[in-house]
Amino acid sequence: MKLATILLFFILLFAVYQDFPLVNSFGELAKSPIVFLMPFFLLYILNARKMPVSEYVQVYLLYLGYALVMSVIYTLYLVIKNQSFYVFDQHLVVKNIKMLAYPICSLLFYQFVYVFLKRTQNLLRLYQVVFAIQITMLVFLLFEAQVYKTREVFLPFLHSNPEKYWRIRLLTFESSWSGSVVVILTFLPVFFTEYLKRTTTEKLCVYVISAFFFFYYTLHSESKGYLFLVLISLLPMLLAYMYKNKRLRYVLFAALIPLVITFGIVFGALRDEILIQLNTSITFGTRFTGYLASLQTFFNHPFGIGFAPYTEIYTQSIERIVQTEFMQQYNLNEVKMYLESPQFLSSKTYFFDHLLFGGLGFLLFFYLFFIRRLRRISKIKNIYPLRIVLVYIILASIFYLTFHIKYEVWFFLAFLDYFENNHAHETS
Repeated sequence: MKLATILLFFILLFAVYQDFPLVNSFGELAKSPIVFLMPFFLLYILNARKMPVSEYVQVYLLYLGYALVMSVIYTLYLVIKNQSFYVFDQHLVVKNIKMLAYPICSLLFYQFVYVFLKRTQNLLRLYQVVFAIQITMLVFLLFEAQVYKTREVFLPFLHSNPEKYWRIRLLTFESSWSGSVVVILTFLPVFFTEYLKRTTTEKLCVYVISAFFFFYYTLHSESKGYLFLVLISLLPMLLAYMYKNKRLRYVLFAALIPLVITFGIVFGALRDEILIQLNTSITFGTRFTGYLASLQTFFNHPFGIGFAPYTEIYTQSIERIVQTEFMQQYNLNEVKMYLESPQFLSSKTYFFDHLLFGGLGFLLFFYLFFIRRLRRISKIKNIYPLRIVLVYIILASIFYLTFHIKYEVWFFLAFLDYFENNHAHETS
């Protein structure tokens, strides 16, 4: 049991580690060390007489099959049209395989977590491991916050690029990636203390540490996407949760002033950042162009264009978008680089990327895999912290995050899958 706990700790630690130096040798897929554990996950999954496959996993498999079919169709179309297997310097068949590797790894990790929970049925151990990861990340945050505004490089050997990074990013590649790590590690321990009926002292300890972790990170975060979601979803939902919980209602009144101050600081920082960078920010210009180009591609190809063919078709949409008079007010220096090379070509969000790949098929998948899941767990009593996290994940997928190597997101979704399934059996 102790060995299983230790292994689970390192697996979840690797899940939140998203700037592994071996990315420089093995490519983008190796940004997380989780990818090197995939053979072991596969063996674990297959080492069972009867492998549990949830409804969500079936939906995921169907979507990947659909996206693969669209990839084959549009790859053949481009090969015939261009009389070549290459777009820029990318071989379409090889590109399809590389792009397909990301969702396959996500699905394998998702299935591993689901099978592991189904076999062990030990939420207490999972809670202890998640809490230990939270403490580990909090200590890391406290040290990083002391040096990220100085010239000192914080633990450069842990990152793929040893040069100075001027924002809080924890163990991730950039600051925008760390928000989902903090949100999951904040609210999941809180849920476990209530669901597992821990002692009052333990609950108080977890609540205080989680609150400090969340607010301390938020006050230091400079990720515009994260701060935006804090304002429109996290803080409002957190206030609603505290008000509905009779024990926390008194804490809410006591914490109202700090919460208002936090809201004001976040709002002011986000407003100033947006006003300063609206017309000059490379990030805003790139993302806004990406959203518009994705929508244009979707309207022209409503059934999706597959994984590799987007390198040509999506690039053509970007070219049309950046040539419009309206877009000339924004900084398009970065996005114009996509017209010369497909390297880093992306809308920078999970939703808009897969809208390209799967079109209407993806929209159906998004509803069945994310939205219907939210509707179902919203009907279960006393799991509001889980609902907060899921709402954040859904909104983040639309506004500012890709999930290619965000294994903490897939871990959380797999846990929700197990919890929903287990709850259905208990109440049936």
